[in-house]
Amino acid sequence: MDNNRYDSHRPRKRVSRKTLRRRQLTALAVIAFLVLLFVLLVAHACSDGGKKDGGKKNNSVTTITTAATTTDPAITTTAVTTTATLTDPVNKSDFKLDKYSVFLEVGESDMPRVQAYPDGTEEADERWSSGDPTIASVDNIGNITGVKPGTCYVTLRSASDPEQEVMIKVTVRGDSTDDTASPQSNTAEAPEPPVYDTEGLTYIEGVLIVNKTYGLPATFSPGLEPICYQQFQAMSGAAAKEGLSLYIGSGFRSYHDQELIYDNYVKEDGADMADTYSARPGFSEHQTGLVIDCNTIDDAFGATPEAAWLAEHAHEYGFIIRYPQGKEDITGYQYEPWHIRYVGSKLATKLYKSGQCLEEYLKVDSNYD
Repeated sequence: MDNNRYDSHRPRKRVSRKTLRRRQLTALAVIAFLVLLFVLLVAHACSDGGKKDGGKKNNSVTTITTAATTTDPAITTTAVTTTATLTDPVNKSDFKLDKYSVFLEVGESDMPRVQAYPDGTEEADERWSSGDPTIASVDNIGNITGVKPGTCYVTLRSASDPEQEVMIKVTVRGDSTDDTASPQSNTAEAPEPPVYDTEGLTYIEGVLIVNKTYGLPATFSPGLEPICYQQFQAMSGAAAKEGLSLYIGSGFRSYHDQELIYDNYVKEDGADMADTYSARPGFSEHQTGLVIDCNTIDDAFGATPEAAWLAEHAHEYGFIIRYPQGKEDITGYQYEPWHIRYVGSKLATKLYKSGQCLEEYLKVDSNYD
């Protein structure tokens, strides 16, 4: 028998409108339940993900200043200010601290303790820097000091492995409504640069000296120091408010980079002339990671408004004009208004007020043997 044919002629039972409506509502309820169940499962999965990252909530909102950069901090474009949701950073490095948040009053200090280091890293490899020294400064051993009310992050990096870093959230408390004075000068806010614990470096009165007399090991390659980079960003932002443009024309250079540059100049002008404006490999301040060449590396820069502003304000952010005009016989190099060295605002202010170059202050020579 053809069952399909038989079924096609069977009389169909009519369904009342009330019954049909009840079935539709039941179907909708089932669909709603399934959607709700799916949402709960997704939320539970997200919650588990948060626990894997240490259970920290990433929900703070703040106004931040950002700059378009490449992965190399020695290359950057003009900074812009935006308002965005800033999530609290999750510590994915192997650094383990006793605290990841610090609360301070203005002038008060605190120091997170490192309880575990990444493999191959030790205390001498600690590199501390503040994301906003106008709010909180940090010295080279991690002592954080509140400067003015606000929130910023202090970063601990490994000098031997820059991929290893951890950020500490710093909240400086105080009544900002009482701060009616003009913005604080950076003179007391730019910290001293870190001290590298590397054999072959020369420190005089706590200052790393590199010139024609004092060189660096070929293997020394710290990259651009974060504090130097951050202070330059603060300085270029201040210049931008006055309609001026300061940018990094050249930053860190390795021994090999300087070797190529110097050899090229020797081929063009001869060794005697090249020595007046270019350092031999191993004797370049750029290898310290504490030097930036601003804008165009050209004598014409000295006649620009940016050069005049830099000469007047660089010390407020911890920089000095390393090879000033009239000091050529002492520094060993021609006047370079674009070449700035980060020394921290305490020393930078001393040199600015005294008119001395670094060799005069440290009482050292600068001559190749």
